[in-house]
Amino acid sequence: MILSQPLHQLLRPVSKHISGLRAAAEIISRSPIPGLKLLLDSRATPQTQTQPDVYPFAAYLGRLFDCTHAIAIGQPTAQNLRTLFPQFEIVGIVGEADVKRYRERYGFARWVKLSDLASATLPTATLERSIIICSDLVVGDDGPESLLLQLKAWMAHAPVCVLAAPNCDQTELEELLRAEGFNLEFVGLTLSDDVGYEKKTFLAVITKTPPSVSNSVRAPDDFHVVAFMAAYNEEDIIVESIKKWTSQGVSVHVLENWSTDATYNLITDLTSEFPVTVERFPPAGPSPFFDWGAMLARIEQLAGELEADWFVRRGADEVLASPWLGLTYKDGLYLADQAGYNCIDHTIIEFYPVDDCFEAGMDHEAYFRHFDFKHLSHHFQRKAWKNYRQPISTIPSAGHDVIFAGRKVYPF
Repeated sequence: MILSQPLHQLLRPVSKHISGLRAAAEIISRSPIPGLKLLLDSRATPQTQTQPDVYPFAAYLGRLFDCTHAIAIGQPTAQNLRTLFPQFEIVGIVGEADVKRYRERYGFARWVKLSDLASATLPTATLERSIIICSDLVVGDDGPESLLLQLKAWMAHAPVCVLAAPNCDQTELEELLRAEGFNLEFVGLTLSDDVGYEKKTFLAVITKTPPSVSNSVRAPDDFHVVAFMAAYNEEDIIVESIKKWTSQGVSVHVLENWSTDATYNLITDLTSEFPVTVERFPPAGPSPFFDWGAMLARIEQLAGELEADWFVRRGADEVLASPWLGLTYKDGLYLADQAGYNCIDHTIIEFYPVDDCFEAGMDHEAYFRHFDFKHLSHHFQRKAWKNYRQPISTIPSAGHDVIFAGRKVYPF
């Protein structure tokens, strides 16, 4: 251990240089002369970087959304472009005075004049795989009104946009973006430069414009959702708990863990009237101890066998709701599905009993009103996923996180 620590400290900077050399080699191999210019320019970048976190953050979101293209609006520096290239195909939107220089210097990208924005048609298939970065937006210039109009049109297809504006009235710009109908996922501040490290630059994360969210939005009749529920000695709430799903058009499959009270009989009574199925688990009979891992393995198996558009896992003592007032959970899943997501995270709120007056059959959601929002038992609550018949993994997280290939979590 004493010998390996200095060796590790020696190899760490070496591995960092090797990684940088690999990235540089990839840039040059993709576009030899422009790539070399990009590397040289990025090394010659002035010490002070404006908005240093915007492009790295955008690249992270681009990877998160499986983007293949990046639309860069403004005046991206060589360091900015190196953050994107060669992982993304780049479309640059720059001022008329700059477009010739960018085209000559960085021929690996497509460069368009800001004044030609309206005619710079991009295929829908490209927009659907694009991260849009709009930095140095200056409200009050001649261009922003038409720029925002074009952005709005693009955001009907593009999954995500990062917009940064220095030295602006943040409240005014946020109100403007909302008034224009942009879907703002996040609004805040980012670093203005890497010298003073002051967060004075407005930052907005905009996502694909979703269908209008209103009480009239409804999932189609053939949009099928199945909820998995584990139950053991839940006779006081099981009927009410199941009906909270079925009243929203969700089918329920219960893994009943050989309760010693009336839970199983109450569930079977519901199967003739509601979309409810039940199996006793484990099938051979009661186990000597509670085996949650085995139950999760059974749910993973069922998710590969049952017909459904989406699956949800919830406990008998849990209530899951959509974040939109007046919209059912099933309809909320449908909206997230239409926006391109295939997994749902939930905000947990834990309610505690404060008396002994609750009686079997009462509405537990209405009865328990006291909650703790600070000391949460689990931060991840990714309990709903779209059915591609893909293998899923829930056991390592004890059922609080569902892992599968190509996952896109809402809200991201």
